Formats: sequence, C-alpha cells, structure tokens
Amino acid sequence: MRDHEAELRAAWASEDAGESAPVAESPTGQGTSTTHPRLGGTIKDMDPADRPRERLIRLGADALANAELLAILLSSGRQGENVLEVSRNLLAERGLVGLLRSDVKELMRVTGLGEAKVTRIKAAVELAARGLADDEWPARVPFQTSKQVFDRYRGLLGDLTHEEVWVLVLDQQHCLIREERLYKGTVHGVTVRVSEMLRPVIMHQGPAMIVVHNHPSGSPAPSRADRKLTSELVSGAQMMGIDLLDHVIVARSQFASMAELGLMGPSSEKEAGGEAGTG
Repeated sequence: MRDHEAELRAAWASEDAGESAPVAESPTGQGTSTTHPRLGGTIKDMDPADRPRERLIRLGADALANAELLAILLSSGRQGENVLEVSRNLLAERGLVGLLRSDVKELMRVTGLGEAKVTRIKAAVELAARGLADDEWPARVPFQTSKQVFDRYRGLLGDLTHEEVWVLVLDQQHCLIREERLYKGTVHGVTVRVSEMLRPVIMHQGPAMIVVHNHPSGSPAPSRADRKLTSELVSGAQMMGIDLLDHVIVARSQFASMAELGLMGPSSEKEAGGEAGTG
C-alpha cells in the first residue's frame, strides 16, 4: 500500500532543497549560502510540532490559521523574517481579498517576494475563488433570475479594482455550458467588440447566453456605454439565432439587470460602430 504521507513529505523535502537560501559575501567576494531560523529560515527550521505542513496532516487544513496556510505556500522566509512572520505581515498588509485583487507585479513590488512565491500565492487564491463559485453554483442548475447570476459572480468580480466582461454560454434549459472571461480592463472601463462576445457562444453551440461585467466604483447603475453595448448585443445575437437572456452588472454588494430594467430592446439611438465601452 502506498504511503501517501511519506510521499508528501518527500516531495516537500525536495521542494525545500530547491529553495534559494540567503547569500552572504565571503572575504573572497564569492557568495556563500547561509541559513538561520530568523534570517530567511525555512519551515524545516521550526520545531516539528509547530510546522504548518505537519499540523495540516495531523489536524486538517481547517485547523490552520490563514498565516500557516500561506506559510505552506511560501515555504521559506526572507532576510530578517521567518516564513510565518512573512505570512502574518503579508496578510496584515494586503488581506486575502487584497491578494486576490493584486496582480503579480504589484505583489512583487510591495512585498519584496520573488516571482515563484508570488505566482504560487496567486494561483492558490484564484483556485480558491473559482472553487467557491463552482461549489455555490452546480453546472446543471439553470439560471432563472439575475439574482442567481449575481450570487455566483459577486465573489469573482465584486471586489476587483478593474473591469472584467464575462460571457456565459447556456444550453436550452439555461444551464451553464461554459464561462469565459473575454476582457480585463482598467478602472475606467474596457472596450469590447460584439463579435468577440458572440464567438464563444457560436463555437460551443450555445442557444442562449448571459453577459456579466463589474463596476469597480461600487454602483451597478448602467452607464450609457452599458446600454449601447446591450442593444448592440441584442441585435447581434438575434442575427445569429442566439437568445441573450440578460446583461448583469455586478458591484460589491449590489447588482443591476438590464433585462429587469427593460433595457434589452433595440437601441432608439442610431449609433454606428462595432465597439462599445463598459463602465
């Protein structure tokens, strides 16, 4: 029988061995590796009973504090701070939501951590956010109300500081076939093409679709650009035989449904062009 715990420990030991140790200048000018529990100490420098990995195996992940879980991802500290101190300070400065909202370059700049550690953190928090969304909304449950759309996507979009536009490809029963993030923009909005938004629906042969995007300002009130985009999408979807069910705007604690607001009809304005902005 395979000893899964032993395999985990062996994998972690190999990973730790590959971590870069702090470098000190020798009298000859050549770098020499040094290790110290208080100077870039790794998890293996700690008392075995207190190591987050061992505590996770013994007690389960839910028994660990956020800093301990983050320490497992980081694996080693940096000069002047052991790994748990780095984790506690990082959470105090950014918080879990801040880690989700910050991009890789920003986190590297403000934390001083290397690319490997920061990308590991970003991957973990992104997986957690997606996992929560998946757990909260099974794929075979049909979307029947705008509130259901908001409940699913508020965790992914509600706290972002930039705008994102997502397209939900639905089947005949309005169950989710596929979701795609098509655009990621600045706090001032993004420029979107109707043809690009229809492409995933056509490719995956979805008879229906819903569009979701967020307002970082905190107000879900549709802008003129939002109304223009929706009217152009209605026309484009009708031409392709696709049923555009709704365009839902997500904010941190509120949402707006273009369908419920009666804004899903053709535009009364004669506006040319194949692009529209959100925001």
